[in-house]
Amino acid sequence: FNNKRSDILTMIINIKQIALFLCAFSMSHLVYAGSSNAVIECKSGSGRTTLQFFDQDIEGQFQGGTLSVDKERINYLPLYHPETGDDNPYSWMTVNMDKGVYTLVYQDSKHVLNFYALPSSVEEKTKEGVDTYYTFNGVIAAHSSDPRNNSLLNKKIWVGCTMRYSI
Repeated sequence: FNNKRSDILTMIINIKQIALFLCAFSMSHLVYAGSSNAVIECKSGSGRTTLQFFDQDIEGQFQGGTLSVDKERINYLPLYHPETGDDNPYSWMTVNMDKGVYTLVYQDSKHVLNFYALPSSVEEKTKEGVDTYYTFNGVIAAHSSDPRNNSLLNKKIWVGCTMRYSI
């Protein structure tokens, strides 16, 4: 009975991942006039860890990025690469800056990244012309891939982040 239950749960999780991928895939082909990437840059207090990634038009469309720990790097591919037409690894973002919600989940055949902002720390800082800036504290979850080896981080990494966006 436990094996059947485990198989059913695995199947449900796989179906959900496929549905999320198809939804994200269909949304990734939308391009808005005048849209640009939001640039998210994060750094740990020690400076040993940095995370940088791009979000298309602050709409939750992952456009690639890099995680670095102790100068070892993981490069993440965008969900859709317009130049090659390739559909790349699973990624999902939930974004509502007014409510302080910012999450990113990424998974390919070798790497996993789970990142989220602490909602109470999200703050709109300044507006200069059409640029918008946010600062927030974020967490790279312990079950994210460690760039230094083939394992998981096994601990949360707290980072200070900025997001720049212009229309």
